[in-house]
Amino acid sequence: MTAAKKPVTKPKGKVLGKLKTAADIVQVVGQIISPDQVKQLVEWLKDQQFSDKFIELTKKIHLPDKHDPLSKVKNQCDAVEELIQTRSPMLADDAPISAWRVELERIRTGVQLVQEADGNDAKKTKALEKRASKLYDSVFIAVIGK
Repeated sequence: MTAAKKPVTKPKGKVLGKLKTAADIVQVVGQIISPDQVKQLVEWLKDQQFSDKFIELTKKIHLPDKHDPLSKVKNQCDAVEELIQTRSPMLADDAPISAWRVELERIRTGVQLVQEADGNDAKKTKALEKRASKLYDSVFIAVIGK
């Protein structure tokens, strides 16, 4: 008995290339990067004609305030909101914009609750950081993948 061969799928040309590039950029963007890399990212964002507000928020995301662990989350939320406002007409018709907005509000509510709590809840802060990064990556990939 012979093993069944999996069908070989061929790349879809430019679409696959764009998605690979988008995934690579998000992977780099998702990490804390050096100031020189931030400068390169800023130049790339300018070349891609992202808004000045989004570019400033991106700088803050990658050079966060070390005294406020939720500052990166807040900046990611603001960046997502800016992307939705400035780039939604360019997104695919089936882009989950309303779902992004719902998640954005949930994250912001979580940030507010953590800030209002008496103690610093590291577990909840970490969960918010993870959710904000996932949302930011999702929206950013949708924007640059188009």
